[in-house]
Amino acid sequence: MDNGGSPSPQPFTPETRLIGREAALDSMGLVNLIVEVEQRLEDTYDLTVILADERAMSQKNSPFRSVETLADYICQLATE
Repeated sequence: MDNGGSPSPQPFTPETRLIGREAALDSMGLVNLIVEVEQRLEDTYDLTVILADERAMSQKNSPFRSVETLADYICQLATE
C-alpha cells in the first residue's frame, strides 16, 4: 500500500491486459498511458507517433489488448 492507504498498483508485464474485461486500466487510464508513451517515445527516441489513430482503431486485433501487443505495434510503426 502507498502512504494514502490505497493499494499500490501492480507492475505491468507483457501479458497485462490494457482493454477488455480484465483490463488493468479504465478508459481514462488507457488514454493517459497512450499519451505518456507517445511523449516518452518522442523525448527518448525522437520518434513521433500517434498510437490511437484510425489505423490502430480499425485493426481486427487491437494493438491495445496488452502491453506486449502495444509494444509490437510501436515497433511496427517505428520501422515504417
